[in-house]
This record gives sequence, structure tokens and C-alpha cells, in this order.
Amino acid sequence: MNENQLEQYLFQETEELMSYSSSFEARSRDRFVVFINELFELGSHKEYNTMFHSDRVVLENKSRRLMDYLEVESFIDRIEIVSLNEEVTRFTTKLIKEEKGFDNISFDEVKSKITVLLPPLSVNALLELKGAVNGKVDSYSKSVGMLRSQSAQQVKAGIDNEYIFPPDAAKVAKEIDLIGSFYRKNAKIFGIAKKTILLPNYKPEDDEEVELLEFAPEASLLLGKSVD
Repeated sequence: MNENQLEQYLFQETEELMSYSSSFEARSRDRFVVFINELFELGSHKEYNTMFHSDRVVLENKSRRLMDYLEVESFIDRIEIVSLNEEVTRFTTKLIKEEKGFDNISFDEVKSKITVLLPPLSVNALLELKGAVNGKVDSYSKSVGMLRSQSAQQVKAGIDNEYIFPPDAAKVAKEIDLIGSFYRKNAKIFGIAKKTILLPNYKPEDDEEVELLEFAPEASLLLGKSVD
């Protein structure tokens, strides 16, 4: 997942930031994108991404690597396989049913996409994943706090060496607080979204989650809840 897909969850300047604040925002943004991608992959069955690596398909009387014609992506509840070659699609569908052991599959002709539905995870596995989500949210929040401390030290050094004056330092502090709060809030929104994907009957854990829950449905689409 890239910055373009996450645009509405990235900090947007209403006026030009001070250089210290801009640096803090860039580092917080980079770590936020990494955090979102980690959430996206959490609980996915990534081992299925390699399920066709040893398979071959005969096309035009030549044996070819099947993976050269497929795009495979795994999620918590499904595997999505896309091929623009009809012959490859037919071969892959038959292979999935007869050799890979999956029966619950569907095909979207418009998108040339085969969807393999996976059995649900156990309750214990889901609870472990929920704990992992909370851990990643906490870890991101702490990393933003560390970046804030580093920026504060840089500002202090700038004051001591007269690179920055107290009024500007105060402005930097306000900007950094605003940026940090923005990214922490959005990290929590995505954390809630991931937990609602894992546990459809998920209940907010505190008052803050109650307030942020309304933003979770849209965020959950970016994390892959929708099969479409």
C-alpha cells in the first residue's frame, strides 16, 4: 500500500511548516505507511503466495512457469488469483480443485479473478492477532514519541547555537504536537479497523475507541475487508 492510497490519512499542510516540523512529519509519515502495510499483512496467509511456484502450464505446446501468468495475493479469509489469459485461468481453476485441495472457489469474469475462500481462523488465533494489532499501534505511537523527543533535542540545540529563536521554537513545538496527534489518531483508527475485520462483533476497549469507531469502516476497506 502506498501514500496515494492513504492520502486522506496523511498530514496535509495548511501553511508551510518550519523545517524541524517538516522533518518530523516526513519521518512520522514514512513510519505510518510502514505501519499500515504491516497491519494489512497481519493475519494473511502469505505462504499461499508461493503455492503455484513449482507448477507449470502448457501454452502453445511449450511448458511454462504458471506464476509468470498469475498475480496471487493472500488475505485472512481468502486467496485472490488474477490471470488475463483464459487458458491459464481454466488450468488454474482445475489445479486448485483437483490438486491444491480447495473446493470453495468463485470466479469473477469481469476482473478475471479467482477467489479461494479459506476456513475461518480459530478463536484463539483471532485473539492473538487482536493482541498483535494493539502491539503494533502501541509501537507506532511510541516511535512517534521518540521522533518528537529527537526533534525537541534538535530544537534545543538550535536555540543554544542561535540557529532558531524561542518564538520560532514555540511554533515548532505546536506544529509537532499537532502532527504527532494526527498520526497517532489515524494509527488507532486503522488498529480498530483491523480488529473489526478480525472480530466482526468487536467492542471498543475504551472511550477513545468508541469515538474513533465511526471512522473504522472506511479504513477497513483499505486493509482488505472487501472482497471486491
